[in-house]
Amino acid sequence: MSLCRDKTCWTCVSETDYWPILSSDIQKHDDDGGRKVPSFSAGVRLVLVGKTGSGKSSTANTILGQKVFDTRVSSSSVTQYCRRACGEFRGRHLTLLETPGVLNTHQTAQETLKESRKCVSLLSPGPTAFLFIIRIGRFTHEDKEAVRQLKQAMGSHALNFSVVVFTHGDLLEDAASLKHCLIDQCPDLAELVAECGGRYCVFNNQMSKSKEQVSELLVLVDGMIQVNKGSYYTSTMLQKAEEDLIQELLEERRLLNEREELLQKKQEEAIKKWYEREIEMVQQKSRMEMEEGKRELEKQLEEKLARDREDTFRRVMEENDRKEKERKIQEMVKIMDIRQEEEEKREVLQEKLDKVTKMLEEQIQREAKTKQEMEEKMQRYRLESEKKERERELQQIEKAQAIRQREEMMKELDKLTQSLEEQCRKEEERKKLMEDMLRQEREKNQREREMHMENLRAEKKMTEAVTQELKLIKMRIEEHRVREENLKRKLEQYLQRDAEKCEKELCAPKKKPEKRYSQMYNGAIRKSAEIQSTVTTAAGYAQEMGLVGLNAALETVRTPCCIQ
Repeated sequence: MSLCRDKTCWTCVSETDYWPILSSDIQKHDDDGGRKVPSFSAGVRLVLVGKTGSGKSSTANTILGQKVFDTRVSSSSVTQYCRRACGEFRGRHLTLLETPGVLNTHQTAQETLKESRKCVSLLSPGPTAFLFIIRIGRFTHEDKEAVRQLKQAMGSHALNFSVVVFTHGDLLEDAASLKHCLIDQCPDLAELVAECGGRYCVFNNQMSKSKEQVSELLVLVDGMIQVNKGSYYTSTMLQKAEEDLIQELLEERRLLNEREELLQKKQEEAIKKWYEREIEMVQQKSRMEMEEGKRELEKQLEEKLARDREDTFRRVMEENDRKEKERKIQEMVKIMDIRQEEEEKREVLQEKLDKVTKMLEEQIQREAKTKQEMEEKMQRYRLESEKKERERELQQIEKAQAIRQREEMMKELDKLTQSLEEQCRKEEERKKLMEDMLRQEREKNQREREMHMENLRAEKKMTEAVTQELKLIKMRIEEHRVREENLKRKLEQYLQRDAEKCEKELCAPKKKPEKRYSQMYNGAIRKSAEIQSTVTTAAGYAQEMGLVGLNAALETVRTPCCIQ
């Protein structure tokens, strides 16, 4: 806790990593005899949001009138967590919350947005206004992305509680040039200002002692409070924004999974066809090489066997010739001596011939066995060579296919990202158009309801007038009915007296001519009939006049009916 620059109020600063935790200095306000700080639910509660390096800390220091936030120059966000500060300005209690910078920070976007969402719980019962801090200059793609992330974190309805604050006002000649040079020239920035209800102001933090710019900001905030009828941004709105964001992410994830599954199926089918073709070509090539190798080996074996047989036969023949020559010489020298031994020599020679024959047969069998072993060894070597060659080729193919697949997936992911961004932009445009249509429809319905209420009030007045007229007509009909009953009663009395009179005259003792009595009787009957006709005509006239009045009243209220 410390005094402000003007030494007129106390300023409280607290910093938290996750949830609101009051510092020990704040908790000791009442214990050390200092002035009490108003509760967080009173006064104006402001949240400063914006891109890293936009000047949030400097703006907060300018509003509070002293340096309570760190404003050193850094390549990353100086503020890593939500920080809160309290102070007073011209008798009004101010509570400021600075959020971590968006983009250009070592934190991930999810962590930064998570810190930004904590402002609702840190400023209980909820922020009065959000201050979008934007540096004067070119409105870049990073600025657009920062605004998009903030709208995604807080919900689009948070713009109803927002004011755009442009920092580095010393770069402008006057405030009027801001709208001409920056807002009117950038459609995205003009759209942001329009979504915030046209509320914006310029801050020159180099002139922190100037209180006019703070007063201008508070005037905009007060006007926004009046427009919002004293409401503020609540946790319910934040929860609704998070639910909408979760639904959008789930829908995007579902579409992305479907596209990945479809792409994976296509790739698997292509890889399968390519493998089948490669395996078929390798098998065909292997069969041709095996047949050619087999023919070559058989030819070499046949040539070797033929050479071996020729050598063996030649050696045997030479040995036989040599022995024969020696035998002939011995016979010539000892012809007499060896006659007796001739049979023995012949037997020995026969044994030698049998041995040679047997040796040749064994040699042929060994050569056949050697040939078979060589063929089996060649077959095993060929199979092992083919297997190693296929494995090596398959590894190379899989490696090349994986590289191509990764490149294609990266290209597809880039296309999908661009498509999603375009879809989000179109969705925002469509949402804005729908909001305009809904607002026009509500205004039209309001006008129709007002016209309908006017018609209903007019009809009600006419209905009351007709009701009064109907009551009068009913009273007149009742009077006509009473008169009719009186006339009928008088007529009956008159007819009764007339009948009694006629009866008395008929019963009188005087004798009068028949013709006179007949004329009197006929006259009485005619008179009675005339009276009856008069009464009936009078009653009918009264009823007809009542119906005429009733129909006239119904026609006055425009009722499509008639009573006859």
